[in-house]
Formats: sequence, structure tokens, C-alpha cells
Amino acid sequence: MIIKSLALQNFRNFTLQHFSFAHSNLLFGDNGIGKSSVVEAMHLLATAESFRANRIEEMVRLGAELGRVKAMLDWPVNQAIEEVVLEVTITRGLVQGRRTQSRLFAVNNIRRRRKDFLPYFKAVVFRPEDLRLVEGSPSRRRAFLDTALSMVFPDYQMALSRYEQVLKRRNRLLQGISEGREQRSILSFWNTNLLRAGELLQQRRANLIDFIRQVMFPFALNIEYQPSVLSEARLAEYLDREIIVGHSLIGPHKDDFLLKFSQEHKNIKDLSLLAYGSRGQQRLGVLWLKLAELQFLTQQIGYRPVLLLDDIFSELDANSKEMVLSLLDDYQTIMTTADLDVVRELKDKISNLQMFDLATVAAGLDISLLPV
Repeated sequence: MIIKSLALQNFRNFTLQHFSFAHSNLLFGDNGIGKSSVVEAMHLLATAESFRANRIEEMVRLGAELGRVKAMLDWPVNQAIEEVVLEVTITRGLVQGRRTQSRLFAVNNIRRRRKDFLPYFKAVVFRPEDLRLVEGSPSRRRAFLDTALSMVFPDYQMALSRYEQVLKRRNRLLQGISEGREQRSILSFWNTNLLRAGELLQQRRANLIDFIRQVMFPFALNIEYQPSVLSEARLAEYLDREIIVGHSLIGPHKDDFLLKFSQEHKNIKDLSLLAYGSRGQQRLGVLWLKLAELQFLTQQIGYRPVLLLDDIFSELDANSKEMVLSLLDDYQTIMTTADLDVVRELKDKISNLQMFDLATVAAGLDISLLPV
């Protein structure tokens, strides 16, 4: 799969902007000029979500009612290549005085449901924030698993959404029971739904962890899934404590995983990377996870996703940087940086690198690609 072009209208700080991509691409310019917004737009095409906005409307340019992200792909189908045009329209919920959905999806100018839109474009994003996967909160690590699994398993995304909805409702009931406003018997229905969705989430997460464990890497690493097991017996065991605190204490929303490393020359195995690894070793652990995500998506979809590297090179040591650069021959890549030293380094190391200076690049908008 290749993304040939991307058009943005009223997206973040872009009024109208068009990009035509090669195999290896570098967007550079000062911070705040919109580099990460381009990456965010492609992430929106791949997941229907933003990696930084709390609300969809935050991606709409100030002063506009709606924004658009439109891309042209060469998409593999039945051992052939088909040209596909994807479009996401984002709104503030109100357009010309009429209520509308926050996201509208189209494939080849035909309106599609979200689940029918998402199979087309796949991408793996690597951002500086990802370098905190090892040391960050469990929610950051759960999000890593959820993003990869949601892109390839529609039933996982549906189960995750359902689980989150049921969890909120169950927590309100637990609070009501704690305050004497609700009866325990009401929980039975919500427990059943929580179990149904939660068991699928944890099984898929366990399978992904097993896949990651098999990915080869120069640094000896291991990974341990730490599920907060959800079962009827455990729900019964924790019920009194949950009523006291007024929220659910077990389930996939409490899951975590632990990265471990070995030092074979010292005959030391499975040390916690968080507790005992250096900062450089922890970043190698993150690289391993991202490499595993790329390989997992490739295995599941049968072709290589696009690799999006958002301003990470200044954060990596020389060894880690070389590992990332070694991926560029195999994956179409869109990179960003604000560091002119990185620009010069990448230009020297990557042949046929297409470069975009966002301070000077003209809109060059193709109206047929982005009709107004």
C-alpha cells in the first residue's frame, strides 16, 4: 500500500494544503508550523481517531465549521493495485446551523460507515511520547495494544467501545449501591456484558503479547502480560470492595505489561526494564515494540503499513537511529523534524529522499482531489 497524496482543508493550522508523497519523505520546519498535524491527519485516516486531541472538534481550524482530510492510495486487492480515495470530514457537531456527526467517512466519494472505511489505510506512528511507553502509566501501554488490535480486528474495536460504555454504567451503579440508592441485583446484567466484552479484549491482548515475544531483536528482550483477570468468581470476590470505593477494581481497564531484558554474559535473565534498564535500554525496548507493531500489522493485513516518524530522531542515540533507518527500505515513510542537523543527516543517508520545507512549500492544491 502506498499513500500517493494527501490534501488538508481547514485541518489544524492548514487552510488548504496538498502533498504528493514518494517512498521516503521528510517534512521539516520550526515547531508549531504543522508537521505533527500532517502525521495526525494520516493517523486519523488509519484509526478515525486523533493521537493528541481530546475532542474531534479540536482538529478543525479555528473559525471554520468543518475540516477535511483526503488521501489517494494505491491499495492492494486481489493481487492487483487499485486507486482509492479516502476522505474524513470532521465537524464541531453543527454545520450551517444543522446538527451533524463529528466524523463523516467516504471511499471514492461514496459515504461509508466507520467500520467499512477503516480497512483501507494502515499506518504505524512513532512519536517522542512513545519513548515513555516503558516508564509511563499502564494506560499508555494499554493504548499501544488497543491501537494495534483495533486496526486489524473490527470486533476488538467494538468490544473495547462496549466495554468502556458498560464500565461507566457499572461504576455509576456501584456508587449508587454504596450510597444506598441502588440494589446489588441490578449489577447482574452489567456484569454479564462486562465479562462478554472483557474476555475478548484480554484474549486478543494475550495473543498480541505472544506475537511480540517472538519478534527478533539485537537486544535480548522479553514481555510479560499482566492481565487483571475478569471472571464471575473474581467479580464476586471483589464486589464488597468495589461497593466501598464506588468503582470497578478488576478488568481490562487495569491490564498492563512488563518489558524485561537479559544480560547473557552475566547469566542474568528477565530483569525489569523499568526498574533496572538504562534510559538507552528502555528506548531499545520501545523500538522493539514498534518493530513488533509493524510486523504484526503486516502479518494480519498481508501488506506493509505506512511508517510515520514524528520528530523522533533528535530523541534517539546513534544505535537506535540506525535501527530505525534500517526500516526505511521496506516501508513507505513520512518523517518530520525541526532539527536542521537531522535534516542534513537524513539527506546524506537516504537516497531519493523527498523533502518538504513547510515554511515555504506552496499549497499547490488539486481541486479534483479536494472538492470544496
